[in-house]
Amino acid sequence: MRFSLAFTSLILSASCAFAAPATLATVNGKAITTNDANAFMSKALPGMSYEKLDAKMKRQVVEQLVNQTLIKDQVLKSGIQSTPAFKAKYAAIKDDLAVDMWMKQQMNKITVTDKETKAFYDANGDKMKQGDKKLTYEQVKKEITQFIKVEKFKAHMNKTTDSLRSAAKVEVKL
Repeated sequence: MRFSLAFTSLILSASCAFAAPATLATVNGKAITTNDANAFMSKALPGMSYEKLDAKMKRQVVEQLVNQTLIKDQVLKSGIQSTPAFKAKYAAIKDDLAVDMWMKQQMNKITVTDKETKAFYDANGDKMKQGDKKLTYEQVKKEITQFIKVEKFKAHMNKTTDSLRSAAKVEVKL
């Protein structure tokens, strides 16, 4: 009996964790859920969730999502997405987005070791100051890591574009 009760309790708690998101509003039959509100919040204020808001702010977020849904529906009805001008702009945005995502992937592949950051700190110790006070390695380690990562990324991208240029037929006509 104990096993059965414990098992049932486990199943119930697990099913609550996977429960469907709560519906906050509906617009023409389409549900706006807590997932939608959280996605909206993560774009507007990274690290903030809908659940952390007070009642007034929650209401404002839901109202904004309702308005966005209504505008999106109107845009769909307008047929603007079928126009040649929209299709051309969309193609350009899509390509730019793909390049941006690829660049982020390349950046994420770059690693910086503690040895590299420490060597940079030691070589540039005279520049590690705030006013007259020298900053400790731990105080500047994050910034040094980011700086080295960006420099490595630039070098990697220069090497990549040089390689791509050498394999392509490029004519610059100024």
